[in-house]
Amino acid sequence: MRADAVRNREKVFDEARRAVRGGEITLTLNELARRAGVGVGTVYRVFPTQRAMLERVLEGAVRELIDVAEEAEGRADPASALVDFLGTALAAALARPGLIDVLISGSDETESLRRAKGELVAAVSRLLGLVRPAPALTGENLLKLLCGLVHAVGEHPAERRSAAADSYLALLSGGLAPNSGPPAPIRLSGD
Repeated sequence: MRADAVRNREKVFDEARRAVRGGEITLTLNELARRAGVGVGTVYRVFPTQRAMLERVLEGAVRELIDVAEEAEGRADPASALVDFLGTALAAALARPGLIDVLISGSDETESLRRAKGELVAAVSRLLGLVRPAPALTGENLLKLLCGLVHAVGEHPAERRSAAADSYLALLSGGLAPNSGPPAPIRLSGD
């Protein structure tokens, strides 16, 4: 690849990363080309779609979560390690616009992200297997719960988000207590 083509690809990726970090997760590829100072064709060679751009930019954050989950597996207290992982994952999701959308999507455009998400689910499932919460959860289900936490925390005013995140994590971690028997039935009003 020519040196100018490599520089242009780097400019496109750097500008995409800057935009996504700034919360512009729906940035059009035409606007990305304008900001990067390259032709639209160059952008489409780097990112065939806007979704592929988002996935490629956020794949590194998914891989960081894999590392955190795998490190947590080796800790002496798996329950504490799981709570720490959830805290780290929640903080990452709140800090990285679009990460939750990428994590919960069932239709990934990039194969490398699909593999990374599979690795993350497997690592979280192994960590859950060490804790054995009641009722049992899969890594995929726990990540979906995390997505709900991100949404709930985001509904609070900015100055209360940290306290809300702590409260929701405490609630979730209380529900991840090791399995000590069948869970009590939940009664819904009107039953």
